[in-house]
Amino acid sequence: MPESEIVQVYAAADLAQAHFLRNMLADAGIEARVVGEQMSTLGLPVGEEAAPCLWVHHRDEQAARDLLVQWESTQAKPHPDEETTTGWKCPACGEMVDDDFELCWNCQNPRKPY
Repeated sequence: MPESEIVQVYAAADLAQAHFLRNMLADAGIEARVVGEQMSTLGLPVGEEAAPCLWVHHRDEQAARDLLVQWESTQAKPHPDEETTTGWKCPACGEMVDDDFELCWNCQNPRKPY
């Protein structure tokens, strides 16, 4: 990619994220380059770039930005494993048990007496 034909579209949190997003753009048919990969022996960025960035051809800029905004919106949503679950307190031993269970995982006491 000649430097005059490319634009920066994203500053990634780290190299892993930058490469993941580059591959995501590639899957959509958008050629992207990660800039700012050089690291010192201490693992810190070298030069002016503080974070690895994604650069694309000017003609692909809007499509790349749209995909990246869409990706960011999915990352902002709570993930199922991060959602808080409600539960109940076992009357026998006091343990908190997920709502999905009818027996206490600790003492096998039923949630509701039979």
